[in-house]
Amino acid sequence: MADTNISFFFDPKTIAIIGASEKEGKVGNTVLNNIINSGYKGKIFPINPKAKNIQGLDCYNNILDVPGDIDIAIFVIPGKFVNKAAEECGKKKVKGLIIISAGFKEIGGEGVEREEELIKIGKKYNMRILGPNCLGFIGLNYNGSFAADTPKKGEIAMISQSGAMLTGMMDYSMTQAFGFSCNISLGNKADLGAVDFIEYLADDDNTKVILCYLESIKDGDKFLRILPKAARKKPIIILKSGVSEAGARAASSHTGALAGADIAYDLAFEKCGIIRAKTIEDLFDYGEIFLFQPVPQYNSFTIITNAGGPGIVATDAFERENLKFARFSEQILHLLRENLPLEASIFNPIDIVGDATPNRYQFTIETVFGLNSGKVFGDITTQGALIIVTPQAQTKPTEVAKLIHDISSNHLKGKPIVCSFIGGKNISEGREYLKKNFIPCYHFPDRASHSLKTLIKRREYLNNTPVDELEVPSFKVDKERVKEIFNDVRKDGRMVLLSYETSEIFDCYGIKSPKSRLAKTPRQAMELQLELGKSVMKIVSPNIIHKTDVGGILLNIESTQDAFEAYIQIVNNAKKFGPQNAKIYGVEVQEMIDFKTEPKVNEIIIGMSKDPQFGPVLMFGTGGIYANFMQDVAFALSYKFTKENAKKLIQNTKIYNLLQGVRGEAPSDLNAIINVLLRLSQLVNDFPEIVELDINPLLSFVKEYSAVDIKITIKKE
Repeated sequence: MADTNISFFFDPKTIAIIGASEKEGKVGNTVLNNIINSGYKGKIFPINPKAKNIQGLDCYNNILDVPGDIDIAIFVIPGKFVNKAAEECGKKKVKGLIIISAGFKEIGGEGVEREEELIKIGKKYNMRILGPNCLGFIGLNYNGSFAADTPKKGEIAMISQSGAMLTGMMDYSMTQAFGFSCNISLGNKADLGAVDFIEYLADDDNTKVILCYLESIKDGDKFLRILPKAARKKPIIILKSGVSEAGARAASSHTGALAGADIAYDLAFEKCGIIRAKTIEDLFDYGEIFLFQPVPQYNSFTIITNAGGPGIVATDAFERENLKFARFSEQILHLLRENLPLEASIFNPIDIVGDATPNRYQFTIETVFGLNSGKVFGDITTQGALIIVTPQAQTKPTEVAKLIHDISSNHLKGKPIVCSFIGGKNISEGREYLKKNFIPCYHFPDRASHSLKTLIKRREYLNNTPVDELEVPSFKVDKERVKEIFNDVRKDGRMVLLSYETSEIFDCYGIKSPKSRLAKTPRQAMELQLELGKSVMKIVSPNIIHKTDVGGILLNIESTQDAFEAYIQIVNNAKKFGPQNAKIYGVEVQEMIDFKTEPKVNEIIIGMSKDPQFGPVLMFGTGGIYANFMQDVAFALSYKFTKENAKKLIQNTKIYNLLQGVRGEAPSDLNAIINVLLRLSQLVNDFPEIVELDINPLLSFVKEYSAVDIKITIKKE
């Protein structure tokens, strides 16, 4: 098992550069110069059999010739030579490899084999590997990359799956107030991935915020285990690209078709407390606000503006982002009315009108935050503020910027301030002053509101029960019988279960469905009808999907004689109208649910599709024949699925209102539906081989329910 300690990448005492070069323009030359010029204090060992001295440093033919221990080795040699050198590093007991070299999985064919062999070498010698095919690693102590520049030092950790994206982000940061504690290029992620570095950085004193650009997540289980704990320690913002709908198009079930390929990432990020950025601009906006501004205690903000139009735009943005407006006490309203112009609007948002001076801004800010000395304000509900400045003649934006900074830094501990200085030439100096003094300032108020929302998301996550402390219900079930059914299905060469099999599985897990049995002869059909009463009879064949089309279903079977005749008719219809050589197992006799006597019936769809990264994704929504048309559905991960998760899942659909009862209707049995979701979650977690599951419809009554039509698909293995 690989060592989980990766501190040597951040503070190596010795570095070997395998492929170091004296020749300008070579990657091996750039990497060596970056290490030297970044002020690295440890020992550097160039490895190149064609040179004896590079940059005044002794050069070695082979890493085995280097005296003493080596913490990390950086590879800048052709890919075909990497594995031999990695084997030598293993014998030298090198702790970590940074493999900049390309020619691995990304080229396919022999590159895939080469990378698999590299992974085996790393495990054999307990060496951790960053890359291959990466830009390198830049820490506070050294620049072990071939980037053109060493970025500014700061407290943001940046992890990127793309080296080019990383260099662009580093270059952008040169014009910003923030810098980096590290810049990590993941490359092919043969060994170390984002989760490994996030876990380490969560406890790194030099890092306050973690930003990631990811195209894929390799180990969803590990992500779900580790990220919730890390996110409680530090804000983690991830820009996830490479979203494809191909997976959804290929899905055969309702659930798979309705679940977009990106939904699982949203669900996983929400579960883990990750802030998801949709754009590069978002990534840095969120990083900046978390780095420089505190997370408020609750959602309650004030907008202060010197122009009505931008105030309306900001109000609309607050509504979109679900940001709450602070309500002012009578004392605050009185003070604002007494001291602001008559045409000012004293209710949130506060419009201090176009001729507002810096003094008017100062008075208003201090008033809503309760900072005016000697005044009695009552409850101060403002937990943060968005301050808007437009360039009017009396405004003096730079002076306003300075007083905002003074108030924020000296008097507003725990309460965030963001600004929107709208305009160009006349407000640019004030905007730059704020940004240099760690107050986020945006060109427009909707972008400022977007960033403020991330602070509230974080507060909500920190206020929630930690994921590993959640109470996940567990029911007494018959797992052994379900295993037997799945084994029988595989022996029969099938992946899709037949309805009488799904009925028994649900029975094993305490989920109510119409009783269903398989009759292999007309006489057995008679016996089962006598046992089950009024019945539905259906052809049972893996080759016949649409049973109605071939006359394979008969309803209202009320006597044993009816059952005998129905069996013969259904089988004959299937042979006559179904596919040639269709395999017929017999006829299913199913208890018929007479819901005409029910005072209220709602048709629900409940399902599960298997996400390749994060496992089972549960779905709930409006069911029946309109399921795909209405697309009224919500989703949740089955990982750590609680009663509260089940309630929220139901509440996120339109059918929830119908289930509660409308226009005097009695409510449906919501507790029974929640129970189904919890039991279904346990089933799909207990049996990872279930790849798709649909209940459509589940009939919801005033009391209880019935899962009428069930489909389960499993893996062959």
